[in-house]
Amino acid sequence: MGSYRNYMRLLESWPLDNSKPGRDLSQHIRDQLKLAFAKGEASEVNREQCDRYYMSLKRICSNHYGQMYTRTLSSTSTGLTREQCNLMLTPEALQSFEEESKGFLFRILLKFYKNAKRNPTE
Repeated sequence: MGSYRNYMRLLESWPLDNSKPGRDLSQHIRDQLKLAFAKGEASEVNREQCDRYYMSLKRICSNHYGQMYTRTLSSTSTGLTREQCNLMLTPEALQSFEEESKGFLFRILLKFYKNAKRNPTE
């Protein structure tokens, strides 16, 4: 069941999300399949484990449990909608959070450093 061809068909229905460079599940799965099936169909893999992984990925891709246990509310535990959560996970927002988590003194020193680079004549 979890043959190389089945995985390739599954990945065709699982698009890449270019808004999450380095954090996209689809890209991670593709990379892992390249490692596992380095020789294509001729690769030696644990058949039982391969089948289990395939079925799990198929359920995720088809939103099996999302349809089985439909949500009645459109908000999350934080009170944000799905669109707001997606916006908060963009690379720009994550970089902003990273900068905010740095201490006050670090941010001030960083500003001075940036200003000094811009105005080398001072």
